[in-house]
Amino acid sequence: MSPQPHVRPDIYYFPSFREALYDALVQYTPLWYLVPFESRIARIMNNPEALIQQAEKLTAKGKSGWSFFGGSEEKYEQAATCYRQAAQAYEMKGHFLDAAATYIKAADIQANNLSDDFEAPDSYVHASDAYRRALLEEVKPLNDNEKAEAKAKAINCRKKAITLTEKSTSSSKLRRLSRMYDAIGQINEKDIAGPLVQTRIDLLNSKKMTPEENTRMKELAKELQPTPQEADELQWLQSKTAFSDQEKAHLKWLESEMLPPLQEARIAYKEAANFLRLEAPLNANKLLTQYADLGATLATLLPHPTEKGNAKYNYYQEAIEAYQTIIRFMQSDPKYRFNLSTYYFKVCICILAQGDFVGAPRDIEMYQQMDPMYQQKYNLLFNLLQAINNKDPDGFDALVRGDLSLDDWGKTILDDVKNSIVVVEDFEFA
Repeated sequence: MSPQPHVRPDIYYFPSFREALYDALVQYTPLWYLVPFESRIARIMNNPEALIQQAEKLTAKGKSGWSFFGGSEEKYEQAATCYRQAAQAYEMKGHFLDAAATYIKAADIQANNLSDDFEAPDSYVHASDAYRRALLEEVKPLNDNEKAEAKAKAINCRKKAITLTEKSTSSSKLRRLSRMYDAIGQINEKDIAGPLVQTRIDLLNSKKMTPEENTRMKELAKELQPTPQEADELQWLQSKTAFSDQEKAHLKWLESEMLPPLQEARIAYKEAANFLRLEAPLNANKLLTQYADLGATLATLLPHPTEKGNAKYNYYQEAIEAYQTIIRFMQSDPKYRFNLSTYYFKVCICILAQGDFVGAPRDIEMYQQMDPMYQQKYNLLFNLLQAINNKDPDGFDALVRGDLSLDDWGKTILDDVKNSIVVVEDFEFA
């Protein structure tokens, strides 16, 4: 292979010699500072430790003041760039906790030394995302204490980003704030409360009987002289739905731990929606739906009865008002009319959950007249009201199970309605 005519053979074939010559004539001389900064750090882009070391040197030079090869501001900008590049290198290696800590160093320089109200919040957001990724993707899996700390830091970074963005005069300020509050809601709802919610659901489901088991238990309870085997079977079926003292305490603890993050998430979703109310109403409605859905879910965690003025009633009322806000927006534009049915039904379910079984039929009938295309849903609601009036939780449950169109949220709220039905059942044995 003949050498390229425009390249010296000794440099073309001996890259180590070329690097040595470059170092001797450029890197370790004042000429080094004439090379663009991005080119100077190109060799260490995949070495986060070297990038951090370079950032620390640049920060120290920035503190010392002006130099012949650039002022303090330039040094701080270069230091922040090195920290950002180091954080990205850590992410590539799966070290997300280190990446988050490095993003924070970049953000601190951008906020405190450069007064940059755009890049600094962005770095805090990246740090928050890195903490979230560490929960599942960290090379060395985190223990429970480390996970709790990472979740708290993820929220703290988002809040710092919000504080800085509020001072911004950027045209995208409102959208950015909305995304940040939405992320805080997601962290609280999914990352912090999510595992607790799933544990509670699993515990409650473990105490539910299948329709066949429920039927069998009723048959055995009617036996006047059950055999020993039937008596044992009945006792086993009854115990299957009973909570031990330890399980009751665990359930109470789960609910007490779930409430604060879910309440924080609900508030964050509403804040996120408010920022987009005028600029992007469709996105605002989506966030307002999350706020309302979560409020109704929170109501199911509170004890009965649902009485006007208490916290349980108020959660449902605030959800109804949020849905009605969305309905008014959709009614103003014909192209959204096909989505109205979903929100009509959500309002009716929450009205049912408020426990006013005298006034509920009137309200449900009003929405039924506004939504003539989906009568099947309203027939279900009136049948559920009939089961409530008959004190028939089994019939209520059968109606809910038989409607395949209900989503998990609707089933959760209706399950709370079923629990409000007072039924006294006495099993007597001869």
